[in-house]
Amino acid sequence: MNRFRRETIAFAVVCAAFAAKAEDGCSKDTDCKGERICVQHACVEPPDDVSEQTGTGAAPATYRPAPGPVTNAPVEAPPRGIPAPRTDTVHRHLGGFIRPDLGFGYASMSASQNGTDASIGGLAGTFGFAAGGALSENSILAFHLWDLVVTNPDVTINNSTFNNANATLTIIALGPEYTAYFSNNAYFSITPSLSRATLATSGNSADTNWGFGLRAAIGKEWWVGDHWGLGVVGHISFSVNEDAGSNPPTWSGWGATVAFSATYN
Repeated sequence: MNRFRRETIAFAVVCAAFAAKAEDGCSKDTDCKGERICVQHACVEPPDDVSEQTGTGAAPATYRPAPGPVTNAPVEAPPRGIPAPRTDTVHRHLGGFIRPDLGFGYASMSASQNGTDASIGGLAGTFGFAAGGALSENSILAFHLWDLVVTNPDVTINNSTFNNANATLTIIALGPEYTAYFSNNAYFSITPSLSRATLATSGNSADTNWGFGLRAAIGKEWWVGDHWGLGVVGHISFSVNEDAGSNPPTWSGWGATVAFSATYN
């Protein structure tokens, strides 16, 4: 009797061991006891968030498949030191361009013929007007009209000088003007021109032929509005004109002036 009992107990232990081994190496839910489920060949308790629609439980987060591979490709950053392009035109030299200027200085014309030297000059007023547009930012092409006007000039013939109170010397010129602006809103302009000189005295006037003229300018402006700038500019002007009539002399003129300017751009 005692022997039969020992054999029965040994058989139960072996069966329990096999059952535990089978449960530890499960391949499907039915290999597990009770409500336990098989996840990765191990019997575990089912999760709490069981789907009400299908009646099946989702695997715990610790047993869910890992997400797909994560790429570590670097994200290309924008180049350093290159500012984003501006789209506004405030305080920029773009588009239409208008610049009048008004100032004063000194101007003179001189000529020599048959041993006689003559010159006419004195304090001068100057006016200029340029209108055009930007070829690109800070690069302007315009049509430029400018003049030099000397009233009551001093007239010198050889070594004798006298003042002609009734005379007015006018040099007028026109041509294309190119202007280049710099980062501090300073600029340089040059205008090759057609020029002509006129001397008017007591209701009479004498004109030279059209000749070559040139005006160069260096200026500085300050913005006073979104597109308006006020400034000061220095001019150097030249003119070469042949007088009218037979065997005429050639008059060479120059002027140095300072002017105030107003620019729309």
